[in-house]
Formats: sequence, C-alpha cells, structure tokens
Amino acid sequence: MTRKTKTMKKLLLMLALTMTLALTLNANMARADDFDDAVAAYSDGDYTTAFKIWKPLADQGSAEAQFGLGVMYANGQGVLQDDREAVRWYRKAAEQGDAMAQNNLGVMYRRGKGVKQDIKKAH
Repeated sequence: MTRKTKTMKKLLLMLALTMTLALTLNANMARADDFDDAVAAYSDGDYTTAFKIWKPLADQGSAEAQFGLGVMYANGQGVLQDDREAVRWYRKAAEQGDAMAQNNLGVMYRRGKGVKQDIKKAH
C-alpha cells in the first residue's frame, strides 16, 4: 500500500468518525430539547403531551424521562395511577444512578406501594 493510499484511508476514517460524532451530538441535542419541552408541558399540567414526549425517551434509556414517567404513574397524571408501573420506571432510572428515582423507589418500598413492603430494600 502506498503512502498516499494510507493517508487517504486515515482521512476517510477521520471524516467518518467526525460525521458520526456530529450526528450523535445532534441527536442528543434534539433529545435534550424534547425533554425540556416535556418538562414545560408537565409544569403547565399538560400531562398528555409530557407523556407523549417522555415515553419514547424513556424507552430509549433516558433516566430523566424514566423518572418523569414514574412520577406520572405514581400520581395518576395523564395516565391511570399505577404504583407497580411507577416502581418499574423508578427502578429503571435508579439503576442508572438517578438519585431522585432512587429516593422515590425507596419510598415505594418503605410504604409497600407497588411492591411488597421491605424496609431493607427501602434503605
């Protein structure tokens, strides 16, 4: 392989990596904008819109959106109140290190809401 060919391959690889990074950053920025739109809708009491935005984000692994769905299910905001579903979403977010979800999951265990009461797990 010639020196020119090696240089060309390196340039193409760098270009591909740059494009991938740019697309990833753009997608993350779009998700952040969507998340902020959901927070605004939730704050305005528009729970249907908040749910429609947060659900796909939560399914894609957003801990913040998962926490938001947990709150909505715990309080019956825009969805039927369902402690088990709240626990499910809190757990997903908690496993990713979301402190608020960890707290709320602990409260659910302490009170026995959506799960069997378990003070050790609550702690």
